[in-house]
Amino acid sequence: MILDLLENGKHYISLNSQFAKAFAFLTQNDLERFSDGRYEIDGENLFATVMSYTTRPVIEVKWEAHQKYADIQYMVRGKEAIGWAPVSQLVLSQPYSEEKDIAFFETPRIWTTINMSENYFAIFYPQDAHQPSCVCNEPGEVKKVVVKVKLG
Repeated sequence: MILDLLENGKHYISLNSQFAKAFAFLTQNDLERFSDGRYEIDGENLFATVMSYTTRPVIEVKWEAHQKYADIQYMVRGKEAIGWAPVSQLVLSQPYSEEKDIAFFETPRIWTTINMSENYFAIFYPQDAHQPSCVCNEPGEVKKVVVKVKLG
């Protein structure tokens, strides 16, 4: 898992051949103007989903992880808390869905909370279980972009 400001995204492009395109999409577009939905960057290898929502209490949000894609989650507006824990320390609650590229997990005994606010991004790899969309102090409106980067 990586957490940083978008202005530092250039430091991470060597980690994956698609990261340069992903960070270019995030920095070269006025994402505030984008409607919610999916945006193709490089077909199934790289795409973004823009979403707007109200953050929810931790007890209402499932823990998840992916196998085929890494997530670059970027906060356009608002703030939220995201839980993080190693997948290897979690108990599976719903088996992995190949079609949706997602597995769900029981709430771990120990986890780390990441507080995301505007202009921050987090990168989650397959070993990183995460619990996005959680309340940070109080419920709030969020606009976020999740860039899915195909692995392998």
